[in-house]
Amino acid sequence: MKNSTKKPQWLAILLFVLSLIYLIPEVVFNASLVNVAGSGNMDDSLLHSVELFGRWISGIGVTLLVADLVLKGPLVRSTWRCIASFVVIAALVWPTVFFGQKWLVDSAFVDPSTSEQRQEAFFASILRSSLANNALNIKGLPYDPEHATSPEEMTFLALMGGMVYANSEFIEHADSQKSAILDRYLVNRAGADFPTHYGQYKTMRDEVVTSWKTYSAGVKSYDKTLRSATPEANKAWADVESEIVSGWKGYSKKQQVYTVRAEKRAQKVAPLIYRHHEDSNRCINRYGKSKNYNQERLTRCQNDEIAQYKRTLKKYDIPYVDMDHWLRKEVGREQGTTSWTESMSTLGLSAVLAGLEMAAGKSGERDITYIYTDDVTFYTPRILALMKPSFLRETGYPMGIESLKAFRKHPTTAKKIIKTSARKDIKLAKNWRVNQITTFKNVVKKKVRAEAKAAWKREISKQDLTLAPYLTWSKFQVQPEIQARIKAQMGADNYVKPMLASWNNKQFYDKVVKVNIAKEREHWLSYLEAARSQFDDGGPMAEQGKSALRSIIIPPISMSLSLLLILLTVVKLPFKFWSLIDYNATHEAGSKFERHIGSVLSAGVMIAVFVVPLIFGSSKFTSNESTASYFLNKFDESVSPVGSVVLKWVIYTQPIVQPVGAAFDNNMQISAKFERFLEPSLAGLDKQDVVVEDPAMITSLQQQKSALKKDGKLVSLPFRVTTNVNNAKIRVMNIKDRYSPKMMLPVGNYDVEVSAAGHRPERRWVTHQQGTTEHKFMLN
Repeated sequence: MKNSTKKPQWLAILLFVLSLIYLIPEVVFNASLVNVAGSGNMDDSLLHSVELFGRWISGIGVTLLVADLVLKGPLVRSTWRCIASFVVIAALVWPTVFFGQKWLVDSAFVDPSTSEQRQEAFFASILRSSLANNALNIKGLPYDPEHATSPEEMTFLALMGGMVYANSEFIEHADSQKSAILDRYLVNRAGADFPTHYGQYKTMRDEVVTSWKTYSAGVKSYDKTLRSATPEANKAWADVESEIVSGWKGYSKKQQVYTVRAEKRAQKVAPLIYRHHEDSNRCINRYGKSKNYNQERLTRCQNDEIAQYKRTLKKYDIPYVDMDHWLRKEVGREQGTTSWTESMSTLGLSAVLAGLEMAAGKSGERDITYIYTDDVTFYTPRILALMKPSFLRETGYPMGIESLKAFRKHPTTAKKIIKTSARKDIKLAKNWRVNQITTFKNVVKKKVRAEAKAAWKREISKQDLTLAPYLTWSKFQVQPEIQARIKAQMGADNYVKPMLASWNNKQFYDKVVKVNIAKEREHWLSYLEAARSQFDDGGPMAEQGKSALRSIIIPPISMSLSLLLILLTVVKLPFKFWSLIDYNATHEAGSKFERHIGSVLSAGVMIAVFVVPLIFGSSKFTSNESTASYFLNKFDESVSPVGSVVLKWVIYTQPIVQPVGAAFDNNMQISAKFERFLEPSLAGLDKQDVVVEDPAMITSLQQQKSALKKDGKLVSLPFRVTTNVNNAKIRVMNIKDRYSPKMMLPVGNYDVEVSAAGHRPERRWVTHQQGTTEHKFMLN
């Protein structure tokens, strides 16, 4: 007799096929959750996307399980009743599971949380990221960041935040040991980053050494130029001496040229001028004698002669002078005197004549006569004398300088040296004289020094520097310009003042790394202290604290539920398949035992699935020597022994399941298709009352998270409060330090109060971030 309570065959086949199909996206979700929650770069949006995927597929899985248990007997007597029942079950179960998971987590854990719990969740998420990024090493914890993508490491990391958060004793201990924990965190991070930072330091050191070598070469060139000042001055003066000697030679040669030129002209004009004199005398003899005197004809005759004379002078380039200029003056006998020899030769007549001249009062006068001649030697000096102005114009010197000594002393020589020196950029005073040799050399030395300084400035500016010469290596390194370069190269976080380019790796660690560790420790302590009040209800970080809390609570819960559904489905599928094969078989009286034996076997297999991993499973994270074992034991004490057992079971089982889901997703791209086609609709269903938040605060939070994820460091910016009242009292309520206009604070949110006598105080939260570092308060 057939069992009337059995499902219709088509329904059994349908549920089997649906369960088989469901199993694939469930294992994909399981793998995606481990990938996201077990990485160091998890963010809220990515976790929410995976959470939607998980809640969607979990709703389907639970719906299939409930349908498989409920759809029998009267509910499946007809096809339409069966379909209607399935629809009702799906309509009730899927929303309950989809929305219930979130409601359960929020109502049980997130909404009742305190600001301390939210900050602790934030701290736990940082701890998880630090582990994943190899920035933190917890003693005794066998997490291996070199294999951060292995299923075992990712499974543990996904559970780590929840285990730390659930351990209130650890959190309290961590709170009292913040400084020590931060020291450990910072020292380990500094150790991990040391090769990079020291490599950066060596690159900077090489650049500074290269700059020093270029600087030293420039100093040598500068010094060489300065030391050449005296030789250059001597050389310049030697050039002056050569110029004087050369000038004197030129002067002497020019004077000879003029003498030869005068002699040649004299040879030409001497007979002509002689003829002009004769012709002039002929005019006088012809028209000036008393017998045939004719003044008009005499004047015309002489003017004609003078005109011809002028043409002669012009022809031979001789300046005009009166014709009498060419008369030779001859001085005769002195009247009233005679000599014995002259008296004897004249038989005494000369003596008689002298006596008569004396009697007439003419004693001492000389007989002077002017005669014209054609003697070239007479004309040559007179023509040369007329060429003196031309000579002066041509040479700048008068004729007749007789020695080099006189030539040196002449003012024209000094003027010419001043002019030629000016062309060489040797600027002498206008009243300088050739005998002022020391003055000349000092001017040359000054010029050489000025050129050396100008060349130094040009060369040093090519390195974008303005350093003075003659610095030692030690002084060169500490110059503000060099220190600015070092700071720009190393970055503010890896710079100390002064930073030398001559340190070895130990000195670099002691002088830079240790100093920055101490500085950053205080930085972190101030940050954690300032951050706690931000997580209060109504505070600017309340919702973000809740998000951090979800990020460490949801992964363990979702992972456990997902594994449970996967294994329950996997265990049931073989029995379902066997029942489908034997679906139409008839059962005799003893078949009741056979019908129940399947259920017993199913239960046994399910128990084995849970018990066998706990008995035979092993993991480095659950060994007694592991720090993770400490967290599991504390979870057992503070939360639930069952919860601790479940976590161990997940640690053993999850690394086996995760690769299967990852393989399915790589081949079928299920998570990508969900994100593209279903996530927008589910995100719309998942909407709830949205807390209106300041976009600047959200940006600030993102800057904090980005900085922490990037290198585990806090970003500090100048924090400045301005007000319209002088001498106002300014306090930052959520930090210990006294406010200073020059203080640097990490990116975040700060509770600021500004008060002044006679004004209403103002207190509000301000968001401190890139682009918003000045906060204005206007008191009434």
